[in-house]
Amino acid sequence: MIQSKIGCQRMPAKMPKKKMTFPQAIRSFVGYLEGTQKSHHTIKSYYLDLMAFHNFIDQEYAGRLVLPFELSTGDLTRYRQFLQKKGLKTNTRRRKILTVSQFLGFLSKRNKLPPELGQKILAPHKIERIPYTVSSLELLEQIKKLPLATLLDARNRALLWTLAETGCQVSEVIDFRFEQWTQLSESTAQVEILGKSPRMMTVSLALFQEIMSLQKTHPQSPWIFLGYNKYGSLGGPISARGVELLVKSYGIRLGYPELTPRVFRHSIIIQWFSEGLPQKEVQARLGLRTTYAFRSYETLITKRPATDQVIV
Repeated sequence: MIQSKIGCQRMPAKMPKKKMTFPQAIRSFVGYLEGTQKSHHTIKSYYLDLMAFHNFIDQEYAGRLVLPFELSTGDLTRYRQFLQKKGLKTNTRRRKILTVSQFLGFLSKRNKLPPELGQKILAPHKIERIPYTVSSLELLEQIKKLPLATLLDARNRALLWTLAETGCQVSEVIDFRFEQWTQLSESTAQVEILGKSPRMMTVSLALFQEIMSLQKTHPQSPWIFLGYNKYGSLGGPISARGVELLVKSYGIRLGYPELTPRVFRHSIIIQWFSEGLPQKEVQARLGLRTTYAFRSYETLITKRPATDQVIV
């Protein structure tokens, strides 16, 4: 039985039939994340955090091979201290610790670790950052003034307009098809948003007409926002990275050099609250399952009467 460095004896654990190494355990966990349809960015973040933890364990034991089932609570305590001594920001330390906690919990549920190591690890409280926002109405007016000299100009203006008016996620916008948009009346229309948070959202008739005008440019394709390269249309939808680069390139032209896709979402949320929309309605428009995301807007949103509190 190996002793931990702080004098805490390692927890007795039933020897797994197959001794899983750290690389094998990490690959197994990554496979689990892929199976639950986590985004590529999220999976990469988890992987890098776990590799950092693995490197810490290697350094602690001078390169001696330590298998996951040999870990102790003392190792986890020293890892928390190590992250703090590095001077990492509170939210960064929190993320790294929670990643390790989820990793160990995953292994414990599969009988690769003793149950004690599968318990949640104490992590710093999250510090909510105030999101950067702009005037949603002013941004939308600037977008409407963009020229329409080419097909790309038309696509770009419609895409930016959609982000500004709906606050959709990039992953939702790139999947939009013409069939998801319908006119409701002489002044309003509706878009069906698919994906992880399916919902219906009312939009302006002007935006609906902007979207429908694109259909004339590529009537054979169901996708609204096509991807392009120097040779022309790619035939499929624009990529998420393409949207990010597009927004960045237009930021300065629109007068907002720090503009990102998330700024559209943050800004329209503030606009909706300023218009008096109930929190439940804003939550439904965003496709949020809980009210947790509203915490970051606490200093930007004025509390409403007791019957309809904005901040939770």
